[in-house]
Amino acid sequence: MNDFYRLLSLWRIYWKWLLVSLLLTLGTALGMLAVPALSEELINNGIMANNFQIILTYGGYMLLAGFLAGAFQAANTLIAVRFSERTAAYLRSEAYNRVQEFSFGNLDRLRPSDLLVRMTTDIQNIKIAIQQGILNLVFSPVILIVAVGYIALNSPRLLWLMAGLLVIFLILLCLYLTVVVPLFHQRQAKYDLMTRNLQENMAGVRVVKAFVRQDLEKGKFGQGAAEVREASAKAQHYVALLIPTMILVVVFALAAVYFLGGTLVMEGKGFSLGEVTAAVQYLILMIMPFMILGAVLPAISSARPSLKRVFEVIDTEPDIRDKEGAVALEPASVTGMIAFENVSFGYLSPDGKPGPLVLRNISLTIAPGETLGILGPTGSGKTSLISLVPRFYDVTGGRVTIDGTDVRDITQASLRRCIGICLQQPNLFSGTIRENILFGADDQSDDNMIAAARDADADGFIQNIPGNYNDTVARRGANFSGGQRQRISIARTLATKPRILILDDSTSACDVATEARIQDAITKRFPVTRIIVAQRISSVIAADRIILLENGEIAAIGTHEELMKTSAGYREIFDSQLGSGILAGGRR
Repeated sequence: MNDFYRLLSLWRIYWKWLLVSLLLTLGTALGMLAVPALSEELINNGIMANNFQIILTYGGYMLLAGFLAGAFQAANTLIAVRFSERTAAYLRSEAYNRVQEFSFGNLDRLRPSDLLVRMTTDIQNIKIAIQQGILNLVFSPVILIVAVGYIALNSPRLLWLMAGLLVIFLILLCLYLTVVVPLFHQRQAKYDLMTRNLQENMAGVRVVKAFVRQDLEKGKFGQGAAEVREASAKAQHYVALLIPTMILVVVFALAAVYFLGGTLVMEGKGFSLGEVTAAVQYLILMIMPFMILGAVLPAISSARPSLKRVFEVIDTEPDIRDKEGAVALEPASVTGMIAFENVSFGYLSPDGKPGPLVLRNISLTIAPGETLGILGPTGSGKTSLISLVPRFYDVTGGRVTIDGTDVRDITQASLRRCIGICLQQPNLFSGTIRENILFGADDQSDDNMIAAARDADADGFIQNIPGNYNDTVARRGANFSGGQRQRISIARTLATKPRILILDDSTSACDVATEARIQDAITKRFPVTRIIVAQRISSVIAADRIILLENGEIAAIGTHEELMKTSAGYREIFDSQLGSGILAGGRR
């Protein structure tokens, strides 16, 4: 109900339209309810009295009432569509905007597939429910109250029959709400799981084919689809039983009205044929709200969990926010000195509780213009360490500073404009090569784009593409090789002209010669603080200093020559990768 009240609060600025919708609903209901009363007069005083003028007059009134009811309903439908579409657009925009504010930690806990379902299927469910609700949730009780009131005033001898029908229908609806609503929750959970598996499979379809695991994935998806089908079918079975049961009850009720009313007419006990006809019509109108609710409640039942899930996204606060009074860095004034002061860090668990530490007691200072290499086995904390510099995550203990200022005291936007980071997985966007390279650059000139591409050793293969820099990039860069995607990603980072440059294993798909050209170009044109994370020792061998991470701690630090003398772990990596084939100057 809290979520429903929040929707009402969203509609406060449209209260005039809601009032118009209410008036149109009342007009529709009254137009439909007028028809039975008019038909009673037409039959009693027109047909039974053989009075053609009465037949013509009341027949005209019935047509007018029906026309007005249809016109009011059409106008109300337009308002309902307008409301539902605007509400869906608002929720979609608010959820999307909030996702854009999320920190990396939020995105770790809310999977992209789950967010996709919430912003598409869930919002579609909400839109349908709002549209149906505006059209029917006021209309149904008005019809019911007036119909019962008419029967009570004009045909009190049939009131007990109507009361019995109401009790039966209320029992059916209560059973429906008790049993079916939880089933819609279960269906949505199964749908989320199926969508998550589908997205992962589509992203990794090449891996599936390479390992000939199509049959396995078909089975997994088939099982997920079957679970969605069973959950959905179980709910729909109850829906399918509800309306036919109501229709069956209505048929018995109509038979009872005709029998009782007809008997009273034939016995001459103050009951006219027109009253019987009107009573039957009012009976049908009285049943109509329950029939409508039988169709509308599935939509509302499906929308309730969807509304909760969408508001959950909107209400989720980013893990990282700018503190009050945070300063904005001016790129030109940044020297690039980075300090890790007794830093510890651990990721949050899915329920938001602190997890185990992945970094412990890291103390390190990187001088302005220095190149630092970071080596270590998988899971040693390399990416976690560099993610603390642009404040993708906040430290658990200690602090990280840039030019002596704690990164938590700097606005995130200005901090990240000073830092160019090329992430481990190159992620290109659909569009053109030009749009991808200049994605985050203030300087949108061709000169900046080409210079960045040359530094990333990407200009050569781009010039050989028919469209050059205007050539199309497919989704996730699928029309480029892994090395080409990495080079475009590096060019995108260099185009921002960063004061601090972080490369997170960003040349792993490139050959050694290409990697050497990229590093040489970056060294010449970007005399800034650089952090290079790598698996290959050749990527960091020429760095001013190299740190070796093991189990989230610094195991060794120094130049290549120093580590070769003092660190057995470093020597082991060197021997396993390069052996004795290294020449002076750090080249094979």
